[in-house]
Amino acid sequence: MNIKTTLSATEARQDFFNILSKVEKTNVPFTITINGVPKVVIMNAEEFDSWQETLEIMSNPELVKGIEQGKKDLREGRYSTFEEVFGMTPEEALADKGKKVYRAKKSKRK
Repeated sequence: MNIKTTLSATEARQDFFNILSKVEKTNVPFTITINGVPKVVIMNAEEFDSWQETLEIMSNPELVKGIEQGKKDLREGRYSTFEEVFGMTPEEALADKGKKVYRAKKSKRK
């Protein structure tokens, strides 16, 4: 699919609803220019929300530090599997369709 994604404001105005449809269906953002200079981006609302959430996470130093620690723990093998935590496979947990209430076992860090 070859979509022209940079348009002048005049082009965008003439084809506005089609642009909205393309953004919604393809999740491809469009850049709108004025006098050849990029001024506005039109993007899918779900993608925008995702960017906002990422910015919020990245602006929280404690959260970023925790994520980095989690990645380090994973690389170094300090984690528990689903089976170790819940005493069954994910397939077994899904098979009961929520009939049983599961509680995580106390974690034993390696």
